Amino acid sequence: MPIKTCSRLVAVDIVRVFAMVLMVQGHTLDVLLTPACIFTPWYNYWLFCRGFTAPLFMTLSGFGFALATLRHWENHLQFGPAVAKRLRRFAFFVLLGYSLRIPVRSLRDLRWAGTDAWHGFMQVDVLQTIGFTLIALQLLVLVLRTPRRLAVVTGVLALLIAFTAPLAWHSSFLNTLPLAVRSALIGTSGSLFPLMPWSAYILLGVALGVAYVQVGKSTPALLRRAIPYGLLLFVSGMALEPVSRHIYGEVNFWPTTPHLFIARIGFVTVTLGLATYLERLLPVAPRTVQSLAEESLLVYFVHVVLLYGSRWNPGIKPYVGGTMGLAHAYLLVIVLVGIMLAMALYWNRAKKDYPLPSLVLRLAVVGAAAIAVS
Repeated sequence: MPIKTCSRLVAVDIVRVFAMVLMVQGHTLDVLLTPACIFTPWYNYWLFCRGFTAPLFMTLSGFGFALATLRHWENHLQFGPAVAKRLRRFAFFVLLGYSLRIPVRSLRDLRWAGTDAWHGFMQVDVLQTIGFTLIALQLLVLVLRTPRRLAVVTGVLALLIAFTAPLAWHSSFLNTLPLAVRSALIGTSGSLFPLMPWSAYILLGVALGVAYVQVGKSTPALLRRAIPYGLLLFVSGMALEPVSRHIYGEVNFWPTTPHLFIARIGFVTVTLGLATYLERLLPVAPRTVQSLAEESLLVYFVHVVLLYGSRWNPGIKPYVGGTMGLAHAYLLVIVLVGIMLAMALYWNRAKKDYPLPSLVLRLAVVGAAAIAVS
């Protein structure tokens, strides 16, 4: 299929919305559930399933990057307005991620921050990892020049990162790097989503996205045919747990082990394939699903600030955190999911129907936030 004909996939939007719902559910239950719930039989199963949310987001970020880049490939081969706009957007992800971790009332007070405050500030979360990786991917497009090279390089890098992450976390050299670099690369300083191994999902998503278009059959049927292979990856990944333990040992096993990478990629593949069937049954227009999917960053930021708090607000965790059983907590999950989806839908429509007022509002919010930390 010619590159210029590749289009947005409804299945990808469906899975992104599904991941948004899982994300809000996971964070809400994490805040609200009583400590006693941790010792119930279902909790470990829920925790295991919750681990698929971030891989969904990150793999689809790479997949979407590939589709968007291939649609206008020539525009991304030289440093111009399109590339500059992209890099600014990706850098904003990084800035937003760090802004959620500001440990002092003003940036001028960072000089007085203690060791614990700096450790907390430098820890890397989903936004920073996605931003850093997408910046690197855009630079790779400028260097590699062809989709085929991009697919090969990102695929190889993804596997290298996924299978060497446990070794990197044990590396004495990496653990002596400056705090900011160490926190971005590996998780031994407390980062929940360091580049190793989490950027591997984004890189592999790019490789899969390019392959999806370049094989010449970029239709939803291709994703359906991939379901058995996804199931095979999932089962194989879970079966390889003893092998991973033997090779990599117990230290930092669960955050880094490659067997989970294999299983999670299988889960993503199966989910994408199943979404191609679901899109036929959608009770809403594909455009509505796209509007929701486009606001995943907004939903992430708002619900995290609402639940956990930030420099600008205390959040609800100090007030009701750890006080609810599963039934009551899930009622709030349903309410919060509904609020987040409604917010995403109407804000997306407002940006398109009233571009100037929405731009003014965004600039005012960013300006107010900047003043609050200056």
